[in-house]
Amino acid sequence: MKRREFFPFFAVPLIGMVPGISTAARTKDKVIVVGSGVMGASIAYHLARRGADVTLIEKDAPASGTTKNSFAWINANNKTPYSYYALNYEGILGWRRLQVEIGASLQIQWGGGISWCGFDQKQIDKLNYTTAVHQPWGYPIENISKDDLQRLVPGINAGDYGGGWYSTIDGTLDPVAATLALVQAGIKAGVRLEKANVRNIDFKGDVATGVTTDKGSFVADHVVIAAGNDTTRLGAQAGIPVPLRTSKGILAHSKPMPPLVHQVLMPAGADIKQNPDGRIVTGSNFGDTGSAEATAELGAKLLEVVTQYLPQTRGIELDYMTLGYRVMPRDEYPIMGKGRKYRNVHVAAMHSGMTSAPVIGQLLAIEVLDGVETRQLQEFRPQRFYV
Repeated sequence: MKRREFFPFFAVPLIGMVPGISTAARTKDKVIVVGSGVMGASIAYHLARRGADVTLIEKDAPASGTTKNSFAWINANNKTPYSYYALNYEGILGWRRLQVEIGASLQIQWGGGISWCGFDQKQIDKLNYTTAVHQPWGYPIENISKDDLQRLVPGINAGDYGGGWYSTIDGTLDPVAATLALVQAGIKAGVRLEKANVRNIDFKGDVATGVTTDKGSFVADHVVIAAGNDTTRLGAQAGIPVPLRTSKGILAHSKPMPPLVHQVLMPAGADIKQNPDGRIVTGSNFGDTGSAEATAELGAKLLEVVTQYLPQTRGIELDYMTLGYRVMPRDEYPIMGKGRKYRNVHVAAMHSGMTSAPVIGQLLAIEVLDGVETRQLQEFRPQRFYV
């Protein structure tokens, strides 16, 4: 995969960015979007806003897969190279835009993100590196002192403090509630939500004609596969490689508590936030949790860590645990767009989908309806996986 960096899209006139515009947007193109996690919901919403005739097909219920089990930290931290950072940054701005478009049903907490560590020099260097890389890119992140942390989070027990940063633009949301808000907004714009299990993509010549499901067939001018970990299977039917690797994440969800935390807190080895419904959500890290099981015993340990940092949560009770399988591409970068053979089949698979869903929906609406390959997704085409 090439790692060249590009200037933000607004630095170049649109016609200079995409000189090969092949077709004008056609309203009422029939588009099938497979999967109603946050990614599929956003794509369907943006397509419908452009005037497409959209059918959103989901085998279970919206946000019932990877999205349901997401920690849902909206951020562009530790995202390199610049092309990947920029995509996530546009995703943050996209959530701001969606709040204006959708309204009060889309609840997002914009308290920022705070990370800190003890006296381990490697951890200190890692935190300082994050700031050093992202500040020149214009990200509003700054190093903070222990006094700054205690001012930002009253009552925090920071423990040993060797260094930290505060990213003011970050946010968080309840992934299920946000996805449902997107789905409902899509339905208002004309999206039809169908419960069915997509078995096959149907083809005639070099185009897809629709899909076959356990509830019958659906015809379409375009098919967009945003089916989480099932994108690999369906993409293969269109000859599009979507190699994913296993990456599991375990989270503990407390019973609702009074409002205590407005930021995403990330002390060394933990991540902590509070959803709008009052539940504290926490895990041990953002990496693969391996063979660990989502047991009540593990949940109690995770909540005990929360109490160490936030003494006002003493008495916190576990409500439930979640075990999620991230949509993690093999090289950890997004897989976006069409393959080589079928011009009207697109895939959308990525980690950080919670952050980038708004901009991916916007960009894929352009790619599907206008036949334009957007510059922001150039680095992330499935072509890099062809042999």
